[in-house]
Amino acid sequence: VYKRQRAKWSPELAQDLNAYHSLDAEVELTQILSEQIALELDREILNDLLTQASGANLYWSRAPGKFLNKETGVEALQSGSTAPGPAFTGTVREWYETLVETIIDVANQIHRKTLRGSANFIVVGPDVATILESSVLYKPVYSLDGDGQASAMSIGADKVGNLSNRFTVYKDPYFPRNKILIGYKGGSYLETGYVYAPYVPLIVTPTIFAPEDFTPRKGVMTRYGKKMVRSDFYGTVTCMDMNII
Repeated sequence: VYKRQRAKWSPELAQDLNAYHSLDAEVELTQILSEQIALELDREILNDLLTQASGANLYWSRAPGKFLNKETGVEALQSGSTAPGPAFTGTVREWYETLVETIIDVANQIHRKTLRGSANFIVVGPDVATILESSVLYKPVYSLDGDGQASAMSIGADKVGNLSNRFTVYKDPYFPRNKILIGYKGGSYLETGYVYAPYVPLIVTPTIFAPEDFTPRKGVMTRYGKKMVRSDFYGTVTCMDMNII
């Protein structure tokens, strides 16, 4: 498996950037291409983990008081006002804590299937992160710059905090808005669920001039292997009714 990126630029633009902004266009474009390859790798690996996860695949609703069958996503209803069944009388924040319970449920099912350990990391998009970041069990790990502001995040998935002192939380703006990926990362190769093996980390070509118009071009390429070893190390939670707040 390999990925390629190519960019071209004009000598006039490179000269202007160097003269007015002291920037080297070739260096800047090469850095952008490298970031794009890393971003594509993140997308491919996270998509594999999300679509092949078999540890547990549960459902949860953002609508306060809407109980679901955790395995099918079908709403659980009472047959009458006096009949026994699911009922909720708490606050919205207390209802959001049931999402944490669902995540822990997936983590424990992963432990039951793998017999190695409970899940210890989760990956979410900004929409689900909004729910988790308002939880009292969430602890952010943002670093501050000299002005006291949260420092800029890296492109793609980035570590933003931990949940319940148990799960490392990664936020990815490209992640599906209603999905949560829960996984276990062990301390040895025997506790591996997915393998990513780059054997050519990054190749940067010299500047190449196109024969038709002599436009300078530069290419960046990586080659790697990947394999899902044991899908039971990963599970998902699908959040329903994400439009309700």
